[in-house]
Amino acid sequence: MSGTEESWRISPSPSEFTWKGQQALARVHALNERCLELLTQSARGDQQSPAFVHQSRGLWRGLNAAARKRAAQMPFILMDVHFREAQWWRGAQSSRSSQRSLLTPEMVFKGKLAAELMRETLMLAWNTVSMDRRVACLLFGMAPAVSRIIADYGPQDVERIAARYRAHLLPRWHDFPAYWNNLLMAARDNDEAALEESRLHGVLMIGGALLPLLEGKAV
Repeated sequence: MSGTEESWRISPSPSEFTWKGQQALARVHALNERCLELLTQSARGDQQSPAFVHQSRGLWRGLNAAARKRAAQMPFILMDVHFREAQWWRGAQSSRSSQRSLLTPEMVFKGKLAAELMRETLMLAWNTVSMDRRVACLLFGMAPAVSRIIADYGPQDVERIAARYRAHLLPRWHDFPAYWNNLLMAARDNDEAALEESRLHGVLMIGGALLPLLEGKAV
């Protein structure tokens, strides 16, 4: 067998190609599912739920586990922790920062499960940045400047910020209830075409928000 033939035989076929962010994407789906579960519990509970959940309370209450799993299969995380705001991350990075100056007006996720969700979201963001900043940009809607800040963190820094600023974990587009309504109805009805439309809509919104922050760099 010639060297050329040997090289041809050991080269991976297109079907064997694995995207670098595949493992992170699977964890994104799992976190999305937990996010949706907490929001559904909020809609079903007695305490006041976030405004965008309250507006569609019946839709959220009727969302079963299978529908939540379908809605979770987005190519991005359904939560945000100021991933486009380098100034916020510089403030959070400093141990001298005033917690009050960085507080969000309303804490959406509450309790022990919410604290765990914040920690796991930030740990996944940090791990993804360490693996490939371009993947972090795609999965988290993260600005390049933010990825550079997070890249300098150690695990202790991530733990500290997750514990101190867990109020800043918010559902993405919580101020755009129409997006959530379309996503939830598509998931409830198992409408794959509508789900694909929600995926594309989300990617376009994330891309549109990131474009001014890309500093001339291709993603």
